[in-house]
Amino acid sequence: MSRISLFLVLAFAPFATSQDKKPPEKKDLPRVLYAIPLIAKPGEKQKIALRGRFLATVKEVKVTGAEAAKVKFLAAKAAGVPNNYPAERIGDSEVEIELELPKDAKPGEVKLTASGPAGESNAYTLLVRDDLPVIAEKEPNDGFEQAQPIAVPGAVEATIKNERDVDVFKIEGKKGDKLRIEVQAARFGSPVDAMCVLYDAGRTVVASEGGTASNPDPVLVVTLPKDGAFFLSVIDANDLGGGNFGYRLVVKAEK
Repeated sequence: MSRISLFLVLAFAPFATSQDKKPPEKKDLPRVLYAIPLIAKPGEKQKIALRGRFLATVKEVKVTGAEAAKVKFLAAKAAGVPNNYPAERIGDSEVEIELELPKDAKPGEVKLTASGPAGESNAYTLLVRDDLPVIAEKEPNDGFEQAQPIAVPGAVEATIKNERDVDVFKIEGKKGDKLRIEVQAARFGSPVDAMCVLYDAGRTVVASEGGTASNPDPVLVVTLPKDGAFFLSVIDANDLGGGNFGYRLVVKAEK
């Protein structure tokens, strides 16, 4: 072999070798979207499913933001996406955990992080109960005649159970009462895109809200125009629904 030929072989050998090497396969990081049930209960041990993307291979879940909080990993699996809903909104996998929060766990501070072979997920902020009285949703409540009475102040833990489901709640008040009506859902990853409408007893709309770009969850601050009963309807703006579509409805006096 001539010197020129030998030089060419040696010069291009590293290039050929580097070309043969494939870049490492990029894995999708796990992502937690929301919890089922959506609301965590301080002072109680409860089972929770964390729903999201690329969670089927998760091996561990960590909790921060509450001293003495305990979390136990139970299982991870792929999960079906119902009715061809977008997986980016509903999730295609979930992690089951057992969570025990201390009684003094504070809303907005408890975060859960899932990790596995692909890496670590986002730190998901859990919706934790505060000191408002808890009201369980009672079905059927899908019309004015079946409206569920709720006391003020209170926090209803509810679900848009089916497509085109309408939840209606009845509030008693006096003229001049100033109320704050707030849905907690999308901020905590819930697929609910909520719309609220407040009616008076004559079915006239008093106020309505569907959220904003900066806050996708509706907040109504309203001064009641008269004494009597008022009806609050909550729907998903896209007429979607299912067992995953949880929300918390807070009704209290506005100072």
